[in-house]
Amino acid sequence: MSLEDWFNKRWYPERERASLLSLLAPVESLYRSISRRRRRLALEDPPPSLPVPVIVVGNITAGGAGKTPLVAELARWLRDRGMNPGIVSRGYGGRAKQYPYQVTAQSHPLESGDEPLMLHLVTGLPVMVSPDRAEAARALIDYHQCDVILSDDGLQHYKLWRSLEICVVDGQRGLGNGRLLPRGPLREPAERLRTVDLVVSNGEPQERVKSQCGELLEFHMKLAPSSWHQFNLDQTSTLKLTSGPEPGPCHGVAAIGNPQRFFRELRQLGYKVTEQPYADHHQFSAQELQFDGVTPVIMTMKDAVKCRDFWQSHWWALEVRGQLPDLFFQRVHHHLQSFRCD
Repeated sequence: MSLEDWFNKRWYPERERASLLSLLAPVESLYRSISRRRRRLALEDPPPSLPVPVIVVGNITAGGAGKTPLVAELARWLRDRGMNPGIVSRGYGGRAKQYPYQVTAQSHPLESGDEPLMLHLVTGLPVMVSPDRAEAARALIDYHQCDVILSDDGLQHYKLWRSLEICVVDGQRGLGNGRLLPRGPLREPAERLRTVDLVVSNGEPQERVKSQCGELLEFHMKLAPSSWHQFNLDQTSTLKLTSGPEPGPCHGVAAIGNPQRFFRELRQLGYKVTEQPYADHHQFSAQELQFDGVTPVIMTMKDAVKCRDFWQSHWWALEVRGQLPDLFFQRVHHHLQSFRCD
C-alpha cells in the first residue's frame, strides 16, 4: 500500500473508527491557523482586479473532486455562446523553462502538466500555465484577447483575483473525516463552502455528504462517457472515435484522485476491469503498461496525454464530459451579465 493509499483509506473511512491520524492533531491545528491567516490577509488586502470575469473552479479537499471536467464543460459553453475563454492552471507535475507557459498540442506533460495539456487537447482553447495564476491570466488577456478567464483549481491561490468561485465536492467521498491536512483531506475548514458562490456535487451525493454540506449542494454534475480517443501517428493529436474496444476484459489505468470512479464507469459500459490504479499525476513509463500486449488498455484522457510518446494500437482513452443542469449555466450567465453592467 502506498502512502497515498494509506492516507486515503483513513481520510475517507467507510465508518468512523479510531485512527493513528489523531497523532497528527497538533500539526492539523498549526495548519488551521496558517489557513485562516492566509484567508484573512487575502480579504484584508485583495489582489488587483482584472478587466474580465475570472471564474475559479476548485475544491477544499486534497486530490481530485471533478473540477477539471467542469472547467472543460464551462469553457465549451462559453465558446459556444460567442465568448473567447482562456484557461489558467498551476500546471502541477510540470516544470517549464519559463513562465507564463503557453500550452500547445506539441507540449510535453513534464513541461505543461497533465491536466493543462488535456484541457487544451479536448477544448482547443488557449491554456496558460504559471505558478502565479494572475500572471497567466494577464498573458491570456494580452496575447489572446480572452474575455473570460477560467482557473482550473486555485480556490486557495489568493494572489489571483476572482469574480466567481465554484467549489466541487465529490458526491461519494465528500469531505472525508472532516479534518484538515494532514489529519484529514481538507485544504480549508468546511465553513469555507459558505463563502463560495456555487457548490457543485460531482455525482449524486451520498447521505453522509448531504449531512456534511446540507443545502449548500445546490447543483449536481454527472460525468458521462462521451467519446473514445487514440493518438495519431504524429502523437500530437487524437483520433476521436464513436466506439471503443468490444466490451470484455480490459486493463483499466487511472492515475487520478479517485481511480475507483473511473473503474466503475468502465464496468457500467460492460467491461471486466483489471484495476491498475496509480497515484494522482503519476508519470508513466512504457514498461509499466506492458501487461500482456493483447488485452485492451483503457485509461483516462488525463493519463493518455502522458503516454502518447509510446502509444500502442490496443490502448484507448475514454473522454468523459460533465453534465450540469440548465440552472447552473443560468447562474453563470447572470454573473457575466452583472459583471458587464458594473
